Amino acid sequence: MTSNRRNNKTRRGIAAVEVGLLLPVFMMLLMGIMDFGRMYWTQSVVRGAAYEGVRVAILSETTNAQVESTVLEELNIGGITDTASVSVGAREPSTPVDVTVSVPFTFIAVDNLIPTLSGVSTISATAVMTHER
Repeated sequence: MTSNRRNNKTRRGIAAVEVGLLLPVFMMLLMGIMDFGRMYWTQSVVRGAAYEGVRVAILSETTNAQVESTVLEELNIGGITDTASVSVGAREPSTPVDVTVSVPFTFIAVDNLIPTLSGVSTISATAVMTHER
């Protein structure tokens, strides 16, 4: 009669080696997914802030400072506290007004793994609406 006891101990060792080899790969994959999710979240917040900024910019009685204040407030609500660049286009009656918002973005986890993603990237969005009379 043959014992399976020796075979089970060998299999436990193999499972530990497999976990040791695959766990770092799965952790890097998970961190990459989280980093890209954070990038898409930032992009969505920047687009929303540009949209809210242009909604304020099309009103006749508002100033560029009020537009910038609205954009920065929307960014803060979305959790973006980095320095943002806000550009308001010409505000002539019956012409399109554009508001461009740019925010610096740095990948955290993916930065060391993929050299092309290292450093600071810029996420920007532009919203355009027609100025009211």
